[in-house]
Amino acid sequence: MTSITATSMSSTGAPFSQYKPSVHAYQDVITPSRGKARQLGIDREHVKVVTLILPNSQAKEAPVSDQLADLFNAIPAILSGLSTPQSFHYLCSTCHRLVLPPHMLGPTIYAKIEDELKRNIMGLARSWHRSIMSKEPGWLDRMISGWKTWDSRVGLLSAIFVYLDRVYAIESNAVQSIRNIALQVFREIVWDDELLHRKTRDDMLTWAAEERETGGPNEALRSSVIALTGLTNLLSVFSTLSDPYQDATKQYYVDKAADQLSKVADGVVSATDYVAWVLERVEEERERATTCFNADVASLIVAVVRDEAGAKSSDRIVRPALDEAMNQSDSKALAKLFQFSNDIAVFSDFVQALRQHISIRLKTLISDPANDSHMIESTLVLKRFADKAVTSLFPASTGSQLSSPDERDAFLVQHRQRIELEDAVLQGLKTGISSRQNAPAEWIAKHLDAVMRRGQGSSTEAEFSALLDEIIALVSYTPDKDVFKAFYSTQLAKRLLLNKSASDDMERDMILRLQKEMGEEFTSGDVMMKDLQLSESLVKSYQSAQAKNPEHFQGSGDFTANVLTESAWPAYPLLKDGWSFQLTPGLQRSIDAFTQWYSTQHQNRQLSWRYQLATVTMTARFDSGRYEITLSLFQAVVLLQFNEDDSLSFKELHERTGIETKELARTLQSLSLGRKGTRVLLKKPTGKDVNPQDAFVWNKSFTNDRIKFKINQIQQDMSAEETKKTNEQVIVDRVSVLEATIVRIMKARKKMTLQLLIDAVVTDVNKRFPPDIKELKKRVESLIEREFLKRDDDDRNVLHYLA
Repeated sequence: MTSITATSMSSTGAPFSQYKPSVHAYQDVITPSRGKARQLGIDREHVKVVTLILPNSQAKEAPVSDQLADLFNAIPAILSGLSTPQSFHYLCSTCHRLVLPPHMLGPTIYAKIEDELKRNIMGLARSWHRSIMSKEPGWLDRMISGWKTWDSRVGLLSAIFVYLDRVYAIESNAVQSIRNIALQVFREIVWDDELLHRKTRDDMLTWAAEERETGGPNEALRSSVIALTGLTNLLSVFSTLSDPYQDATKQYYVDKAADQLSKVADGVVSATDYVAWVLERVEEERERATTCFNADVASLIVAVVRDEAGAKSSDRIVRPALDEAMNQSDSKALAKLFQFSNDIAVFSDFVQALRQHISIRLKTLISDPANDSHMIESTLVLKRFADKAVTSLFPASTGSQLSSPDERDAFLVQHRQRIELEDAVLQGLKTGISSRQNAPAEWIAKHLDAVMRRGQGSSTEAEFSALLDEIIALVSYTPDKDVFKAFYSTQLAKRLLLNKSASDDMERDMILRLQKEMGEEFTSGDVMMKDLQLSESLVKSYQSAQAKNPEHFQGSGDFTANVLTESAWPAYPLLKDGWSFQLTPGLQRSIDAFTQWYSTQHQNRQLSWRYQLATVTMTARFDSGRYEITLSLFQAVVLLQFNEDDSLSFKELHERTGIETKELARTLQSLSLGRKGTRVLLKKPTGKDVNPQDAFVWNKSFTNDRIKFKINQIQQDMSAEETKKTNEQVIVDRVSVLEATIVRIMKARKKMTLQLLIDAVVTDVNKRFPPDIKELKKRVESLIEREFLKRDDDDRNVLHYLA
């Protein structure tokens, strides 16, 4: 008896994976190979060979007409989304057979498909017409949904009739594929339909207008618009949507910009807000067009916005917006305007506006004498903001850090723009400061005087150094450098003589800075400081003589004097008109002792005292105790009068001291009406002003928390009279400079025309001050009269130098 072992096989396995048919198509012997038998644990010697005999029979094909009818019936069903009577496999294989020889029915099937596509899409178009006419909402969503459904059915049709595309609808036959003919049919019947296209275009433009008005994206509609633009790309009709979108965008910004500009003109909207609005709209339009169309359309749309809302209105926006940003010190607004000017290619307008703003703003500030006291501080504030704002507009990178050519080109453009803006700030400052003669130079010197008196204070060394550099920059901007020098020298002398400078080292540093900026003509500061050093040595010698021979100098007191070379210092006038100044005996003995000693040291020199610069430290006794007070010499002389009398009238003090009336009034005001803790005298009657009828009483009840204190003289750092005299001296010096320059040039050239001489003198003198041509010609005539020059006998315009 033969036994057969049955093997159970999984329905999901591949039990016949090793099976390969032999040349006998329907008869094969299944015998495992030796390797497979070993893998399965089967002994090949005990394998039962099974022979499979399969019937070699084929089903009879249906007639070609029936097969063709099956295909034709399936086409409208597929396009309508209905099920077909036959399977897709059957339809696909039938199509395959009929398009191949011997049938060659490709043209017939293709024509049927084309007809059914047209018929189907015409039905879809009619239903869409009805929905539009009935004003059903949601047209874009409905159209895109219908398109997607129809497109998926066309895709299924193409898959079933794939052999039609592979065999018949090929390039060599000049026949389009099923999908391409479907797109063509859709374009011709739907997209070219005037009603459907107009509705699609209008709804798309309405969506864009609503997004612009609301300022945010409509996400629900955006997906439909994105699908719509994708469809236009498939249909090769992209421009039929993008062009109207661009035209509508242009018209929108023509109208919107006009509305915004009218609000700017009426003051409802600021120019700064307008700039921000344009920049925001550019980015909004760029994002919308990029998302819903493509980058090329986005570039065109951005160009439209910049042109209509920016470039065409730049002449009405750039300058007002810059004025607003600068007046409010708003660096962010200035940065937006800088971006705006670059985007719309009006950077040159931005540069010009910056220069004009600084120039006009300074002219307005400087032209009003009421602003003199804060003129320089306001100028420095403007300069600081402008410099900082310009710097912040550009990245901190250097050219060496850039690798690509585009990066280097961008860096060069930024570098050029930065130079232009810095030059605009510079020219604006120069023009503004030059708008008023002499005054800016005078007040720069006075501002520097206040800074040097105050010193570094709580600021760092770097901050203080930067402040000095800023002031020197202003000096370089003013054309009246000789005026600055005159006032600076006068105030430097006061600081040095009255010990009001915060630091001698700072003074030396400032002198070096000015010499570097303006030349060696500022060496007068060096001479003053060297003169003071020599004076200190002289005083030490005097003190040494006092110590060695105290009996000879008995009663001279603790006295020091600054013995200075008169030519090295500003002219300090002697006390003449209205003065009959009288020192107290004790003070006079101190001066006489020093004068006598000095004459023994320098027999050919004569001392000329300037009492207005003297200070005295004296001890005062009150009921509250003893105090050590530092005063001016005039204050000290007045107080010493109260050693004998507790009360004196203004007239009596004037007779005893010989101090000029106005100066005596200021002196008494400082002693009786100064800040609390310095009123060592009492004025009767009380009041804010000192009058000749007033009387003054020693304040026995005076108290002060400090034992040592100073009473400042009530007077300006530089009086109006001193300012006037300084300006008058500048005018005199200018005449001397002009004549000296003319003589020097003519001595070198011997012979020149008048015009060439004027040009040469102007070029040379401009370093110090802007010469007046009329005055220059007067100087030439004066030199001719004094026989330094003469006119040519043949040509009156030619001058000769006379040795």
